[in-house]
Amino acid sequence: CELISMSVPWVPLVAALVSAKILSPAFAATACISSGAGAAPVGANCSTQLLPSSDGLLADDEQHLLLLQQDLRITRRGGRDLLVAAAINEGVKTTTAPPTGATMNAVGDMEAFISAVITNVASVAVFLGIFSWLRLRYPVVYGENSLKDISPSVPETISGWVRTTIDMSVDEVADRITLDHAMMLEFTHLCMKILAIIGVPMLLIIGPINCFFGGNAAGEDHLSYLSFGNVEKHSSLYWMHCVVIWCVVVVVKHSVFSSMRRFLPRRTKWLRNMPQIRANTVLVESVPEEYQTEATLKKFWEMLMPNATIKDVYLAKDTSGLQALMHERDAAKQKVHKMEAKLARDGGDRPMVRESFMGVQVDAIEYYSRRVEELEKQVVEERSRIQEASKNLDGGVNSSSAFVTFGKRSDAELCLRIDNICNDPDSWELYTPPEPSDILWNDLTQDDTMQEIRTFLGYLAVVGLYFAYMPCVISMTNLAKIINMGALQPLWQGLAPTIGLQFMVAFLPTFLLIIFRNFFTLRADAWAQHKLQVWYYWFQIVFVILATAVGQNVREFTKTLFEKPFSIFSVMADTMPYATHFYMNFLVLQWTTHAMGSMRYVPLGKFISFKRLFAEKEAKEMAEPEDQDYYGMGGRSARWTIAMTVGIVYGTLSPPINLLCFINFAICRTVYGYLFIFAERKKADLGGVFWVKQLEHLLIALVIYAILMTGVLLQRSDSWWPGTIAAGALVYSIAAVNQFSGAYAWENIPYEDIMQDKGQHEYREEPGVYVQPEMQPGT
Repeated sequence: CELISMSVPWVPLVAALVSAKILSPAFAATACISSGAGAAPVGANCSTQLLPSSDGLLADDEQHLLLLQQDLRITRRGGRDLLVAAAINEGVKTTTAPPTGATMNAVGDMEAFISAVITNVASVAVFLGIFSWLRLRYPVVYGENSLKDISPSVPETISGWVRTTIDMSVDEVADRITLDHAMMLEFTHLCMKILAIIGVPMLLIIGPINCFFGGNAAGEDHLSYLSFGNVEKHSSLYWMHCVVIWCVVVVVKHSVFSSMRRFLPRRTKWLRNMPQIRANTVLVESVPEEYQTEATLKKFWEMLMPNATIKDVYLAKDTSGLQALMHERDAAKQKVHKMEAKLARDGGDRPMVRESFMGVQVDAIEYYSRRVEELEKQVVEERSRIQEASKNLDGGVNSSSAFVTFGKRSDAELCLRIDNICNDPDSWELYTPPEPSDILWNDLTQDDTMQEIRTFLGYLAVVGLYFAYMPCVISMTNLAKIINMGALQPLWQGLAPTIGLQFMVAFLPTFLLIIFRNFFTLRADAWAQHKLQVWYYWFQIVFVILATAVGQNVREFTKTLFEKPFSIFSVMADTMPYATHFYMNFLVLQWTTHAMGSMRYVPLGKFISFKRLFAEKEAKEMAEPEDQDYYGMGGRSARWTIAMTVGIVYGTLSPPINLLCFINFAICRTVYGYLFIFAERKKADLGGVFWVKQLEHLLIALVIYAILMTGVLLQRSDSWWPGTIAAGALVYSIAAVNQFSGAYAWENIPYEDIMQDKGQHEYREEPGVYVQPEMQPGT
């Protein structure tokens, strides 16, 4: 329900449709063919839209043609009616099926776009207003970090949170919350900076030049007047645009590299202040069988590092039976707790339950209380059995993963740098450990052979999702496109296509995480989020950024690229320039989704519901955290990067996209600046891993941009030179990606700095130990 409500803003949609009832007369003259939809608004005179063609087609024949090929547009130029395929550039054929997952540019899109902007701006204002009121009404849900003195207090006024949020610096967020969250906010700063540098000249110089000197190729498509759609083929303006492409590439590349350099001191500080329990511990995987007891493993490392002090060694153990007992015990405890709370609230007779299917009824609270006592004894016995069995190599409970804790950090760092420990290259894999509270212990107890098989099956599942996902996206989008809202059609045309894509894309993180958690070894949930960031981004590259180039047939698109890789230039140039209106609506809809997220309506609903039975503190514990599939660091990082990718890839084709993208990140900075700092609970911190991947993805977006623009100039220019100059920017972009991957040693702190460090700084506090929770007495 949370994914559905977030992906499709139902509330603003319904409100907008109702309000449009008043505005519908203003759109009565909207064109019949707009945004790929064939229905006309009620009251519009469509007989004036379907004029007799020069080929003598009857009106009915033209209607059938429009229904069969929805991505056509009608323009009138020089007294002659032209029926122009939006995805075909003067006879140039695409290598993929006609795209239907995203609508193509068409006459009348201006009215639909204005309606979408008005609707979404109003929705943003309404949602932020509701959030401002809810924040004062439920401070425990919207200001828990302030109540715990983690973050500063916020003025108790409707708009007081805005100034406090904006005034918080990135370094302060890193100190109070996590470096990962701080760098997410820094990413919004970076994107707004890039979009300002690029977007201002695009809107004030390039856009007007396209409008007045492009040759009016857009005809009656007013929304394309500032974009490439208004520049006719063989125009001399393409010489100017090849220089513009180079400017965009240089600006983005320079901004990314300079931002990475500014990140390095923050990363060093984070590494230096790492909690001692984590800084002094090494995660050891693929431990050979002869060392799979804690005693023999400790002796081995004392032999290998005789001058080091080893404080503790813990081998991950097979505790599946113990976990089952604890799960049953905790479920019984929960039942007792709920029944006691309900009885205290409502009174009346005590609840009853049957001991067996045909047994007599007994007091439910007493029955489950006795059951808890019985299970508690079994838990203690099973824990003792595992502990004893772990002392022997043939005990059958020890795994090949262990945590070795040293007395000094320098010894742990030196251990991480040891290589070629034995002749088997697959043994003794050494890693920096995750936070103790974030470890996925079941992943660490997997058999090494089964781990490889599961990983292979996981990749097969990802490939299957890749080929099965596009039909779902197309079906949902086409379903939204065929709905006729009558008088509200102009408004629906601006919302429906992007809503379908948003709806389907919203479920992608859940599908991917199901695959990752069932097939891949992740070690920690934070690393699952990082894996999600990578794959989610690439899926959206295919299904969002390249949607029009992919078309309906993902298999054919993929086959074409493998067989003819250089056809990517023409495939992208044939379709993507004609879908800029879709991405303008896509960005505008993003504004509303961010504003909706500020309300935290799902945690709030859970809190209000649980509070009817439990105390406020307990209800808050049960309501948190927010859904991590969609709202986690991985999902948010990928979606934010995709929004910026839209700005980079399509910003030159349609200069207004730069402004829309800038507004998107301004809203992100305001909304999530508050949520990260004051409302949401602290998550496991990877120290900027998501940030580095976001920068890498921006450089990949630059490569996609250069490929697209090179293909466009090669097709449209009157000579090869503009396209060749743009191809130089492509080579420069690819070199930037390769340079970035090896330019910075950011993952580990230099060993020299560790040896020189005298400990004159504060270590971050981090509760927990590297022992499975179920193996800790009292849990």
